[in-house]
Amino acid sequence: MKKLVLVFLLAQVPTIFVLSQGCVAIRNVGGISPDQLFENMTGNEKFIFNITNRYFEATNSFRGDKSFSDTLVTNRIFTMNLSILRILNNGWSLGLSVPISANSRNNGADHMGVFSYPKYTTRAFGLGDIRISAYKWLWKPTSGQKGNIQLGLGIKLPTGDYKYQDYFVRNDSTKIMAPVDQAIQLGDGGTGITTELSAFYSLSKMFNVYIQGYYLINPREQNGTSNLKGRNASPPQIANNTTVMSVPDQYSLRAGATLQTQKIVLTAGIRYEVVPENDLIGGNKGFRRAASISSVEPGLTYKMKNSQVFANMGIPFKRKIIQNTQNDMTPAAFADWIISFGVQFKL
Repeated sequence: MKKLVLVFLLAQVPTIFVLSQGCVAIRNVGGISPDQLFENMTGNEKFIFNITNRYFEATNSFRGDKSFSDTLVTNRIFTMNLSILRILNNGWSLGLSVPISANSRNNGADHMGVFSYPKYTTRAFGLGDIRISAYKWLWKPTSGQKGNIQLGLGIKLPTGDYKYQDYFVRNDSTKIMAPVDQAIQLGDGGTGITTELSAFYSLSKMFNVYIQGYYLINPREQNGTSNLKGRNASPPQIANNTTVMSVPDQYSLRAGATLQTQKIVLTAGIRYEVVPENDLIGGNKGFRRAASISSVEPGLTYKMKNSQVFANMGIPFKRKIIQNTQNDMTPAAFADWIISFGVQFKL
């Protein structure tokens, strides 16, 4: 089994060295660790229902990997993800994931001008991009297994409004309705392919290690949504092909360990989230904030008879925005913490 875990790690290498959306972390919402999910699949349950929430405030502005201000912009991102997993025979399962987001962005540059005051707020609320996935544990789940690996393949549908509009203030008497910033849009406008891989191994009755990988392939290059916030395009924006928003790939990697008693599970892990500069398939034109976030991720799960509640706190220790023509060399705001919490039911 140790060799299989090593194979999983090596298989991730080709996709890990590229780069999370600076002003908003990757849109995938992670839940409990794979060893805990596996435990719920070895009984007679046919459905697993999850309500997972994720919230963060991005306030620190970065150029490259250096923070230079905490006052330029504040992005508040809240996502509630409703998902249901249908458990089939021989380790197969089907999943449906439905996100709902309430996002806001407070700054002056989008409205009156670069780094200007006072600040104003734009908002976006509604359904996000729905995902449908199929999963397979490589070994049929049985009680007492020391380890297993799960593969997942799915489709992400462009159900979220990627042209969401709000008012931008130009002066004391003028407001313009235009698409909000990419950081708070509800979707990206692309039909994507999702690939997932999860693995766990039990070192003892109480101690497990786990790893999870997720990659969203977005073949569409641009979604046609204006990035200008109601203004005329500048010469650099025209030259850089950033007058409209791109549809970038995204990926994440989680790894860690769990220590569990009968009802309480303590988790310690690392999370790496990325929006890369270049997509695996399709072109790379359009405005995107190519960036990466590396975080430590402690967590706590409380188990009950047919349910469990969980909470994870992501604490970034490295954040980096790639300064290039794809983002017109503009900075990006990152969060100092990201909290995920939710509940899982066995039906």
